[in-house]
Amino acid sequence: VKLISVDGFEFVIDPKCAMSSGTIKNMLSSPGQFTESLQSEITFRDIKGSVLSIFTPFVGEDSFGCRAVVLERVCQYLHYKGRHTNSVGEIPDFKIEDELGLELLMAADFLDC
Repeated sequence: VKLISVDGFEFVIDPKCAMSSGTIKNMLSSPGQFTESLQSEITFRDIKGSVLSIFTPFVGEDSFGCRAVVLERVCQYLHYKGRHTNSVGEIPDFKIEDELGLELLMAADFLDC
């Protein structure tokens, strides 16, 4: 699955990891001829409307975008989640940089992950 940030960076992640996000799963497995499900690719666009970059998928001219640094951490978390789901032993912390905390929180909320 390819996720593309507002600033043009592309992240290819394992479909099993990507599907651990409820939103991405719905976007890729929805019935119909949507570009996202046909190409296994989701593009996140930026239309600046505030100081903070709000994370929503491309749905038209009213959407906001996701910067590469945030999308990269989201991809890392999806891999972390996939690796440690159903783990028996101690699970290491997933460290989040303070300066990305709010954007990652909004991304996690939107992506249902």
